[in-house]
Amino acid sequence: MIKLLVFLILVTQFVFTQTAKDLIGSWQAVPYVAAGYDETYTFNEDGTFTFHYNQMDCAKREISYGGSWVLKGKTIELNITYSEYLAGGRYQPPTGSCGSDSELVDASYVKKIIIPFERETLKLSGYNSEDIDGFERTSMLINNRKYYMFSKFEF
Repeated sequence: MIKLLVFLILVTQFVFTQTAKDLIGSWQAVPYVAAGYDETYTFNEDGTFTFHYNQMDCAKREISYGGSWVLKGKTIELNITYSEYLAGGRYQPPTGSCGSDSELVDASYVKKIIIPFERETLKLSGYNSEDIDGFERTSMLINNRKYYMFSKFEF
């Protein structure tokens, strides 16, 4: 009985543990793509990543940040080497498909290089395959928020 229990624990850990290759692609906080992307991590084969903030929040100043990543067990270690944001501008009532109460207009795009880089650790759990509206979708929890796998998004 003890041998069976140990075997099941080992098999379960093997089956539900993702590899770095399993993470390559874009991971979005909702299982579908609408008029814009929700929060999205994109992990590339070359060890770089980008995090994009929700595109439907037209009042936000933060656009994205990125750098390099490495899988370490059940965490991803991010080295953040740049951020992109909007400076200046003004707020007006939203237009189009904004999901916010206002929209930032006439702002300037800024890319900031971060030296020395900032480190962030993402906790991974719940790597899973599930049926979403008849489609098989891989999901996992990143810092306890569910994200869904897509092929790489081009921003």
